[in-house]
Amino acid sequence: MQSLKVIATFGRHLLLEEASGAAMLARPRGRNLEIVCGDWVRCEQSGDGENLAVEVLPRERVLRRSNARGRPEALLANLTQLAPILAPLPKPDPFIIDRYLAAAASAGIGALLVMNKCDLPLPDSLHADLEGWRAAGYEVLQVSAHDADSLALLRQQLAGQTTALVGQSGVGKSSLIRALARAGDEAQIGELMRQEEGRHTTTAARLFECLTGGHIMDSPGVRDFAPAIDDLRPPGLGFVEVQALAAQCRFLDCRHMQEPQCAVRAAVEDGRLDARRYESYRRLRRLYENLWALRPQSEQARQLI
Repeated sequence: MQSLKVIATFGRHLLLEEASGAAMLARPRGRNLEIVCGDWVRCEQSGDGENLAVEVLPRERVLRRSNARGRPEALLANLTQLAPILAPLPKPDPFIIDRYLAAAASAGIGALLVMNKCDLPLPDSLHADLEGWRAAGYEVLQVSAHDADSLALLRQQLAGQTTALVGQSGVGKSSLIRALARAGDEAQIGELMRQEEGRHTTTAARLFECLTGGHIMDSPGVRDFAPAIDDLRPPGLGFVEVQALAAQCRFLDCRHMQEPQCAVRAAVEDGRLDARRYESYRRLRRLYENLWALRPQSEQARQLI
C-alpha cells in the first residue's frame, strides 16, 4: 500500500501524485473519508483496477471553515502559509480577508497578503485597509502578473513554503498561478480532470509546484468565509492585535464588546487599533457566538467564553 499526495480534489474524485511525478485519478473508499488537497493518503487498487484512497495520514496545519450548522470542514491540508489575494477590482471585501487571517492565525499557519493588479489605481479606502493590516503586523506585497520585478519578490516569499492562494473571484489568482507554477503542471492536471467532466464534477482545489521552489494551492473564489469556530480561541479569535491587548483588560473573560475597562476598545478610541479591524472582530465575535448556539448543549459546555 503506497502513500501519495493529493494534488487536486473535484467532487468525490482525487488526483494523486506518484513518486515519479506523474498524476493518477482515484476516489475515496467510502463516504465518510474526508480528503482535501494537500493530504497524504494510503492508496490501494480495487478488484477492477480502480485506485482507492483508504486512509488519510496525520495532517499538519489544516485550514478549516464552519458550515451553516457550525460544524468544521477541512478545506486544505499541510500548508505552511496562507496568501489572501485582493485587487482594486473587483471591489475587495476586507472582512473576508480578516476572517482568512483569523483562521490562519488560529491554525498556526503563516500569512502573507498579496495585493494583485497593482498597476491599477488604489481607492483611498483600500489604502486605509492595507495600512490597517500592516499595523497588525502583516506583510503586504503589491504585485502584478505582468510585472517581473514584483513577481520575483513574491517568488521569494513562496520558496520553501506550501502556500494557499485564497480570495474572491476575479482577483487574478489564475493569472498569478500561470506566472508562478512550473510549466506543464496546469496542463497535466487540466487534462486528467477533463476525463471526469462527464460526471459533472466541480474543482475544489489544486496544488502546483512553483518554478523557483515551494508549492502553491489554488482554491475557488468565494463570496464569504467563516473560520471553523472550534479553532478560534478567545480572547482574540485569531485577531493578533486584539489578542495582544486582551491581557490589559480588567476582566479575563472580556469579549471586547461592551465590558468596562476594556483595553481593546480603549485602543480603538485613541487610534492605536484600527477601527475597521475592530469592527471586523465584532462581526466575527457575533458569528462565533451564533454558530456555537447551534451546537448541542453538551458541546457548548466546551466553548471557552
